[in-house]
Amino acid sequence: MATQFEAAFQLMARFQEEGVAGSGLVVALGGEIAAEHYVGQSRPDTPAGPDSLWPLASISKLYTAAAAMSCLERGEIALSTKAKSLVPELAGPGRDDITLRHLLTHTSGLRYESEAMAERLAAQLTLDQLILEACEGPLLFAPGKDQSYSDFGIGLAGMMCARAAGLSFPDLVRTRVLEPAGLTNTFMPPTDDVTNRIAYVDGVLAEGTVGAMYNSTHARNLAHPAFGTIASAGDLLAFGLLFDPNRDCHLFSQAGTTTMITDQTGYDFPDAPTEPRAASVQPWGLGFQIKRTMTFPELVSERAFGHPGASGCILLVDPTFDVAFTFVSNRHLNLGYDTWTDRLMRITNVVMACATR
Repeated sequence: MATQFEAAFQLMARFQEEGVAGSGLVVALGGEIAAEHYVGQSRPDTPAGPDSLWPLASISKLYTAAAAMSCLERGEIALSTKAKSLVPELAGPGRDDITLRHLLTHTSGLRYESEAMAERLAAQLTLDQLILEACEGPLLFAPGKDQSYSDFGIGLAGMMCARAAGLSFPDLVRTRVLEPAGLTNTFMPPTDDVTNRIAYVDGVLAEGTVGAMYNSTHARNLAHPAFGTIASAGDLLAFGLLFDPNRDCHLFSQAGTTTMITDQTGYDFPDAPTEPRAASVQPWGLGFQIKRTMTFPELVSERAFGHPGASGCILLVDPTFDVAFTFVSNRHLNLGYDTWTDRLMRITNVVMACATR
């Protein structure tokens, strides 16, 4: 069966020639593993393999959204809950109207992250200090009126849910998501005994400092809701399959799972915006990016959902074709956004072509 994906394996070898130190690919057809392949080194002098742990960058947002769903299903919070009710530190014009739904769909109006993020990481600021900088400066737009991808927003969502549950954020993710799902090779943050299995990511913010994103003990221990998850490729795919409507085994109820993978940016919610809303708002589930009419990824159906990560990875589930896969690597988009996008598009297209030929 693995030979079916030989074109994808060859493409991974080309990526290595183009400067990607290491990568991994795991594909499931009909919910069963059909191919698993690794190329190069995950970290210096360490071959990439099934035991390698990869910083997932923004795919981490899906684990935060899953933690949020655990709170929703327990009645500890609602999507329409105002952020300020749980994070009273959130002050400033317009912020009173921000809800959990806005935070998880990138429609809060908060900017992406600190313009001085590298310096703040190097200074080893705490997680609360990094997240609560979201209180500073004007909003980009009124909550719900537009969409702008925001690490600040996901950070606040994680803080809201942890406070609602009465747990630390790492404990919330561990006890509500990782342990119930049996994800023994997923960490947020990693334990000391797995440090030598963690991939080294080239081109990260604050590289070469004690706060280097993904590569330093400080940054990993932040367990940041927007970028703090580290996992094996196999565990990442197992996580994605928990939300596949074609599967019988899910982490949440059918209602909760369906909500996470369907558009949550419309007008038919208690916290919905009043018109006019910007036409640029894309369909977004809870954490999950939804294909619908978007151009990313390319060769997938309208029902496909998933998320990319800046460290060079992507998780994709396509219920129409009954295909799910994850591609992980260790070359950051800071070393070339266009080439990063191109790699993820190319591997997605080839995997989908191989899987459906």
